[in-house]
Amino acid sequence: MERTRMAGWRVAAVGALLAALALPVSGQQIKIVSGDGPQHDGVKAMQEFAKWLGEKSGGKVTGRVFPQTLLSVKEIPAGLRDGVGDLGLVVHPYHRAEFPEANFIADFSLFAKSNPAAAGAATEYILTCDECMLEMKKQGQVYLGNIANAPYSLLSKKPLTTLADLKGIKIRSGGDAWSRWIEAMGAVSVSIPAAEAYQALSQGVLDAHTHSIGSLVDQSLADVVKNATDMPLGVYLGASMNYSAKNWATLSPEARKVVFDLAPYLLAKYVTNLRVAADVVRGKLPQLKVTLHQPSRELVSANEAFLRKDEKTIVELAAKNSGIQNASQKAARFVALLAKWEKLTAGMPPDHQKLGDLYQKEIFSKLDVSKIGR
Repeated sequence: MERTRMAGWRVAAVGALLAALALPVSGQQIKIVSGDGPQHDGVKAMQEFAKWLGEKSGGKVTGRVFPQTLLSVKEIPAGLRDGVGDLGLVVHPYHRAEFPEANFIADFSLFAKSNPAAAGAATEYILTCDECMLEMKKQGQVYLGNIANAPYSLLSKKPLTTLADLKGIKIRSGGDAWSRWIEAMGAVSVSIPAAEAYQALSQGVLDAHTHSIGSLVDQSLADVVKNATDMPLGVYLGASMNYSAKNWATLSPEARKVVFDLAPYLLAKYVTNLRVAADVVRGKLPQLKVTLHQPSRELVSANEAFLRKDEKTIVELAAKNSGIQNASQKAARFVALLAKWEKLTAGMPPDHQKLGDLYQKEIFSKLDVSKIGR
């Protein structure tokens, strides 16, 4: 089955690439790849970014988005390394050996409260972390910033409000942070791509899913789950916008500047789209026939106890399993950055222009585009 699926991806990838090459292009066209489908709100942000490229460059740089066609979510890192795609959303937890430093902060996902702050903290951390930038370089990628999903909730087929409800059920995990939480709550963690959750839920392979409320619509999950538990399950910190280093080198200096100047606004648009979508879907839950539940005090207390212990666990596992040096200091720095960005974004309306301006001012304005990717 896996071999057939991979063969199908490769046939689709070849067809998509030939179609792209057949297009009349004036200037340099950037192939933007995502493992999510065209209806996903993050993909819609990428499509906006493709338009901005043409507008900012006067048509000299254009973009085309390939959602779930040119490369699958797990193929994107290798595809960027080999130059099959130009810019792509890389999901770090699927590649722990290749991205140990980036995955270190992804393990703090449950500590994050809002996605504008989480994306800012993660982006600032990685761009100012020598080991992080070195591992990106080793993978043939130019790091352009982290995105972050809207806060996660429990989406389930049956109501889940107590520890007893969670005991023994199968829950899809978005990464090691959620796997630890799921197991601590007495449930069974299942690791599959988010794009496969719909089928797994419909077939009974999963009982529940950790994801944002917005995925009830942008991934059509409201068809297969009718309950959501409104408890704080963090913000996904394990994905970044990376450019193929091989193809970055072929861009003109002017084209590189266009891409780099727009990067903070791509991150902001992606984050804002997901935030707005989650808010809209939350208001439509009755129409979707999805019931929103509040967790019991017992479940909230168990979650709080888990978080009190988890920072130490993350540090110990990072040193033991991933060889992360100075893990305690790095953890303290990242937690401090999360607090800093929560203050910077507190009360900010869902406006991608204002958020992009903030990312530009606090992070990207301090970088030299001529040194990026070297």
